[in-house]
Amino acid sequence: MGEITRTYKLSTDEENKPRVYCKECSGLTLHSIVSSFDESGNEDCGGGHYVDWHCKNQTIQCLGCQTVSFRTVSTFSEDVEYNHDAPYYPETIKYYPGRVEGVKSLESHLLPYTVQQIYKETVLSIENDQFILAGIGIRAIVETICKDLEAEGRDLYRKINTLKTRSIVTKEGADTLHKLRVLGNSAAHEVKAHDSRQLELALQIIEHMLEGTYIIPARVERVFPNDG
Repeated sequence: MGEITRTYKLSTDEENKPRVYCKECSGLTLHSIVSSFDESGNEDCGGGHYVDWHCKNQTIQCLGCQTVSFRTVSTFSEDVEYNHDAPYYPETIKYYPGRVEGVKSLESHLLPYTVQQIYKETVLSIENDQFILAGIGIRAIVETICKDLEAEGRDLYRKINTLKTRSIVTKEGADTLHKLRVLGNSAAHEVKAHDSRQLELALQIIEHMLEGTYIIPARVERVFPNDG
């Protein structure tokens, strides 16, 4: 390992207001950069060769709901890409807490406790790029819903078909749930990490089912009570 040099700078950037997905607002909103602790470094690899990196550690605040969160924006000289033969260094951006654009803020307190728990843990897995665990979680949500609805069958394949027979889901809905079952099986048995696009869509499908099965009926019961 060669000589490593690092420099640090604490700053604010009041003019730069990036548009960032906000979990609380469930959409893209302008954020202010409250503070930025910036690190620049390089390592002498010998023979006149160097590697260098830059990382901005930023506290950001949504200008809509005022929620404060954290993000890092980093580049590394070895992560070079080319655009029309011109080199450029793509930024790697990470958010804390993690977030997934398009995922709703469900009224999870209206879900059965076991469904609520596995749903929350699956969302956290996707938000933190734990894609194998997220795939297993997607399947576990479907399994837990089937158990809560007392769907008969010795395996998940038959339980999903029971939901279709009982008209809890349509034929198309059952076909979609089977796709999620297969996705979860490959994550669990083949340790396969599905890409974020597949998992985000799978979660949106799950959320649609949770709303139709639990959340909307609970709202209807509350707003339109049965007066007999």
